[in-house]
Amino acid sequence: MQLLTLHHYGFLTGDTQAWLNENELLMGKPFKIYDRISISSQQVNITFVQQEAGSTLTELVEPWEGNSKLQQWLTRGITVYHTGYLAPEGEFESSVHSLEEKGAHALPPFYSEAFGNKRCVFLVTRHLGMIEVIEQ
Repeated sequence: MQLLTLHHYGFLTGDTQAWLNENELLMGKPFKIYDRISISSQQVNITFVQQEAGSTLTELVEPWEGNSKLQQWLTRGITVYHTGYLAPEGEFESSVHSLEEKGAHALPPFYSEAFGNKRCVFLVTRHLGMIEVIEQ
């Protein structure tokens, strides 16, 4: 298996624009919006942002009101959500299998509108939190 490539860091937010405003106020450098996507199957609005062209993306995940699981996480103060990695082309299954063999626990895979309906899977790890593997 080839190495996975870091694609983005995912953060939960109750208000994407407030997140962007506070980041600019505190850090002094605004993020530029790369893409916005509404994903009805996951009941979230996704906004990909980056500070500079070519830099790692930040994914802001804003759950819809009916998304009780993610709303509950926000209420508990969980904002760092996951780290997303691209699987090498043609190696989605083998990448996931390799991570499972090393102790990660895969949740059910799904097709994500955020990535052109490519397959994605979240894996829960012991020390790294949740990671997302994205098919290329």
